[in-house]
This record gives sequence, C-alpha cells and structure tokens, in this order.
Amino acid sequence: MQTASHSGKSVTLTFSTTPTVMYQVQFITDLTQTNWTNLGSPIRATNFTWTASETMTNSKGFYRIDQLP
Repeated sequence: MQTASHSGKSVTLTFSTTPTVMYQVQFITDLTQTNWTNLGSPIRATNFTWTASETMTNSKGFYRIDQLP
C-alpha cells in the first residue's frame, strides 16, 4: 500500500497495482482474527495505482489488498 489517510469517518487507501490484475480490498477489526471481510467487489486494475474509499463503522480497523488469481 502506498498511502492510507482518514478524514472524519472516511478512510482512503491508495495502492500500487499491475494493470489487468484483479484485487480485493479487505477489512478486519482485530489482527488476532482470521476472517477478513471483503469491501465491495473485486476490481481489475487499469493502471499502476488505485484508490479506494470506505466509510468506517468501527473505531479501529485494519485493511489489506489481496491480489486475486
């Protein structure tokens, strides 16, 4: 991931991608858990960076970007 920022209850993630590759943004509230929640649908990258925004419903959380096969 390149950057993560938040304003109020909104978080914005910007990350490096490879064009034509599929990615899935995922979220979890506790790193001791193993079940990540998908945020939205998978995206197919069209260039070398992609930005995703999410309205936070929890006071804390962790995000990851999963590259799909």
